[in-house]
Amino acid sequence: MSAFLRNTTSLGLDVELKTSTPSTRKAEQSQTCVADSASDADTTAARPQPPAGCSGIEDHSTPFHAFLEYSMSFAFPILFVPNIYLSVNRLYELELLWLALLAIPLGLLWGDLVTGLVHWAADTYCSEDTPVIGQSLIKPFRLHHTYPRDICTHNLITTVGNTCILAVPLLSLCLYLMWADSESGWLAFTILCVSLMAGATVATNQFHKWAHQEKPSRMVRLLQRLRLVLEPTHHESHHTEPFNVHYCITNGWLNPLLNKIKFFRRLEAALAFFGFKTAKAQEQHQPQMDTD
Repeated sequence: MSAFLRNTTSLGLDVELKTSTPSTRKAEQSQTCVADSASDADTTAARPQPPAGCSGIEDHSTPFHAFLEYSMSFAFPILFVPNIYLSVNRLYELELLWLALLAIPLGLLWGDLVTGLVHWAADTYCSEDTPVIGQSLIKPFRLHHTYPRDICTHNLITTVGNTCILAVPLLSLCLYLMWADSESGWLAFTILCVSLMAGATVATNQFHKWAHQEKPSRMVRLLQRLRLVLEPTHHESHHTEPFNVHYCITNGWLNPLLNKIKFFRRLEAALAFFGFKTAKAQEQHQPQMDTD
């Protein structure tokens, strides 16, 4: 009798499971999805979010590029100091020391212009897929508009390394010329200007980094107020759409003049005449090419 009751009960449960399985499964799936969504939301909320203006992504250089950054960053002062000393000493011996005083503002102005040209070129031409310079030069400048405070997370080598890679060969040439010609005062003056320009250019990304820091040191704020380095409010104009003014980022001295004469827009027009189109113009032209 008990066996019969067990069989009957088992048969009833099987029928109930078969008839209710589809709806039950849907309900269970729905509950599972809700639970997963809630779990994902809790995980996202629990995960520390990057500060405003930061991507939260740590950028890693290739081993070879990292080697270049570190080696050139250490080589830069080894070449920079002798160039400054030898050129100033030459001017002193020739009783042309006043030219050394003139070289300081000229070097800073040239540094401001060079960084402006590089900044404008990286913002305006080529793409992240461009060989050699795409990942190392173009991508950082483009991403900087989206994540302007990423630069504040970089260490000193990452900040100045790329510029040192370019500055070291130039300073090596200057040192060779000083050794090859031991008499010319004008050569000494030129090399002093070039060396100071290289120094200003290497320091530019550090000045740029300070301009994006929320709480720079008291000394940095003083330099910014004196306009000896890039000032945050001045630089903010570049980070306002369409991001096409105030390209110079050493100290920004040349920005008002270059904006007034539309220097970069005229330079783009001149290059377009010779067939060099901006990245934006190429993007606008691409759909038409695909349609044709």
